[in-house]
Amino acid sequence: MAEALNFPEGFLWGTASAAHQVEGDNRNNDWWLFEQEPGRIQGGDRSLEADDHYRRYREDFQLLRKMHNNAHRLSIEWSRVEPRPGEFDPRQLRHYRDVLGELREQGLRPMLTLHHFSSPIWFSERGGWEAGEAPAAFLRFVRRVVDELGDLVDLWCTINEPNIYAANGWVVGEFPPGRKGDVMGMWRVLANMRRAHLAAYRAIHERRPDAAVGLSHHRFLFLPERALRRDRLAAHLAGGFMDRWPAGRVRRELVVGAAADWIGIAHYWAQNAAFDPRRPRAQFLRLSNVPGLPVTDMGWASDPSWMRRVLNQVRHLGKPVYVTENGISTRDDAVRAAYLPQVLRSVHGAIQDGVDVRGYFHWTGFDNFEWARGYSQKFGLIAVDRATQERQVKPSGHLYARIAAANAVESE
Repeated sequence: MAEALNFPEGFLWGTASAAHQVEGDNRNNDWWLFEQEPGRIQGGDRSLEADDHYRRYREDFQLLRKMHNNAHRLSIEWSRVEPRPGEFDPRQLRHYRDVLGELREQGLRPMLTLHHFSSPIWFSERGGWEAGEAPAAFLRFVRRVVDELGDLVDLWCTINEPNIYAANGWVVGEFPPGRKGDVMGMWRVLANMRRAHLAAYRAIHERRPDAAVGLSHHRFLFLPERALRRDRLAAHLAGGFMDRWPAGRVRRELVVGAAADWIGIAHYWAQNAAFDPRRPRAQFLRLSNVPGLPVTDMGWASDPSWMRRVLNQVRHLGKPVYVTENGISTRDDAVRAAYLPQVLRSVHGAIQDGVDVRGYFHWTGFDNFEWARGYSQKFGLIAVDRATQERQVKPSGHLYARIAAANAVESE
């Protein structure tokens, strides 16, 4: 009989979502404009009604409760709350009070993200996160949200995956504003996001001294392709590019080292890194999937054992850790059902190693609008019929429910 690997008492079991990906009818932000540009979104998809979660949140939370979730990570849509600079919509603030109140009514502890990739159009027109006044604009929004909703939230996530946001928007071109190769622009964005995070961290604590405030960092794992010094250096440089942000003119600080009460780790995949003198425009780096491993529908090599390694990399910081995102995109739910217990064994192993992991938020609860990939990617534990909006819990969702109910995963 398999041994039960028990998680600590009070461990949070939840799913994660972003407002623009699930709410629907978010037409006042930069992503909506981006979607209207031909060729930006795979298959010509647009968010449109998304999962209609803006109207269906009650039934969605009831479904998560039935799956024995006791927490949920969600974001608040800035463009709804502050549709014009300095003008706050009381109806939308009331809506989010209802959302957070319903979460608590259903017994789910909210982790509220203040920026999850989408920004108001007026903010983008003023230069977005590249502009010097961006942190001040974000801080105004943060203060209002905390004043209006702070009594319903004790876990705050200031910014979601700043390095992913900056790299995809200014280097890769898959996020607004769709630039490619603008490394200096990326560093300006990250410098402003660091300033914004620190200001938000202080502001939340000024208003809510007992709040627990952190951010979610996407932890890429870069592995040397060969046992060569130059490939080890290539892996180190690639990791530094995605794990740090500017903390001065020349200094680069680890994102996970920023002021925070907890550390959020999003982890999905790893790549091999090699030094390649033929690729000066790519910083002499060649990246490739680790051979011999399954590849998800996103094209990423995935190994659940990497989670333990990633979590141990922040153990020395001595702070509580939440897995703010983890999952795989696959249309074959049996693959997800096989992956889930394996990755949760890795989380459990990290806890046994001494990492203070306090919760796991699966990405995601409901199949949704997956940014530039549109509706082609299926990360959810719950299927959503695009024509009828009918929800159907997948076998992997039922498995996650059993794990959450037991607060344990079976050993192999």
